[in-house]
Parts: sequence; structure tokens; C-alpha cells
Amino acid sequence: MLNGNRSVFKQPVLFLRIITIIAAIVFASSSVWADEFARLKGFWECTEEGARATLEFTSKQNLVYNGTAYAYQLASGVFQVQDETGVANYFYTIEEGILLIMSMDGSVSQCQKGKKPKQAAIAKKPSGTSSPSAGGPWPPPYVQPQPPFDEVNPSPELLLYKFVGRWDHVTSNTLTNLYLKPDGTYEEAYESGYSGSLTNQGGNQTGSWGAAGAEQERGYWKAVGGLRSGTLILRDQNGNEATYRYQVHIKNGEVYWGEYFFNNRLYSVKYIYR
Repeated sequence: MLNGNRSVFKQPVLFLRIITIIAAIVFASSSVWADEFARLKGFWECTEEGARATLEFTSKQNLVYNGTAYAYQLASGVFQVQDETGVANYFYTIEEGILLIMSMDGSVSQCQKGKKPKQAAIAKKPSGTSSPSAGGPWPPPYVQPQPPFDEVNPSPELLLYKFVGRWDHVTSNTLTNLYLKPDGTYEEAYESGYSGSLTNQGGNQTGSWGAAGAEQERGYWKAVGGLRSGTLILRDQNGNEATYRYQVHIKNGEVYWGEYFFNNRLYSVKYIYR
């Protein structure tokens, strides 16, 4: 499902459990599903192929999977999630407090309600101090570096000068703007708008839906590595830290210095702070 994988819940289970889930969805009355969001709302701890994952239903239109927000539409026994590849259906049932989710390929994830970890807030730090972890003080002075340049082991000044700007990632129905600022702060804005159809278990269309959403966050950023590849560290205003592997875009042997892959998503620079 998420991050390009249309099957995010992947814990193989017994065939009997899968049949049980399908039966529960097919035979449930409409009154049972009248207020399903009230049952789904909150933070869930899930198991997928022996690995742990988190899932949080924050509203009737948005959920968060492993820290990444996605828009979704809730129907009777199914929620439809919008990702970069389209809309994916996930069938579910809740039995004695256990949330069972089955993807279209038949794989199943088992979740139970958990307590969302508290994140410590971070105070605003002045320019010249290191906010995200790893490396030395950040940001360095924002000045144009002088040659010679070392692509493999660039100076902090060169890394800062290279990445400051507005970076855009665009799909057919989403737009992400990542502002990396010279003072070591960042802002990220995400917008989505799309529509789709609701189908029942027989594949018949039962209605249509549309959704749009916007999210924004800010915090501190830092680049660690070389000019061609390395790690981009983001720490938001709540103290949550995320790392993104960056790689310059190379096509047919040509290096596009204004385009980078951040965690395999292609971003291009649209504005540079000069």
C-alpha cells in the first residue's frame, strides 16, 4: 500500500482466518458499520511478517502508517487508501478488540490498541547550533563556498549551500513542497486532491467519493554525506526525527544536480535562497 507497495499489511495467517474476515464483512448489517470510525479511531500496534508497525486513524479522512500520513475513505468493512500508485482497498474486521486487516492479495495484519508514545517537544534553537542528531554544529555560515570542491567529503558550508531551497515532489494528485532554509530550519507542505469509486465485495460500484487534504510541519534539518548521496535528517517541532536517504538523479550517465531522490521519491529544486 504505502510507499509504492500496494500490500502494506503482510503477515501470512491461516486460510481459515482469512475466510472468517471475508464472511464477517459480507454478512455484517449496515447498522453495525454506522459509526465504524469510533471503533477504528486511535493508535494501533500491528504485526506484519513478524515485524512491528504502527497505524493511527486520526480522522475520518486521514490515517498515519509508520509515521507517514495518508488520506483514506471509510466504507462498510473496507477502507480505501490513496497512495502514489492509486487507490487500494483494505478489508477489515474487529473481533474482541483485535483489528484484522486483509489486503487484496490475501495477506493479513493483526493489530491491537496501544498507547501512542509521547514525543518530547524541542525548544527553538538559535542559528549555529546542531538540532538534528549526527555530525557537528549546524548550520554553518551561509556563504558561497570557494573551490576546489570535494564531492565525496564536502564541507558543511558546501552541503548547506547545495541543499537550501524549495524542493518539490509531484504526482498526478499530490504536491509536496520541502523548504530547506539557510538558518537550518525547514517547512514541509503536503497537498492532495483526488476522487474515486466505492465498490462492494462483488466488485459492483456502490457510490463515488472525493477527498482533499493539506498538511504542514516545520522543524530543523541537516545534511550528512557527499554531494551525490548521503542522509537528510529532519526533526519536527514535536521532536520526531526522520532520516531520508538522498541520491542525485543520474540518467543516461548525465547528472541532474537540481534533482535528488529523497527516500526514492524524486524532488526537483524550484527556488534557491540566494
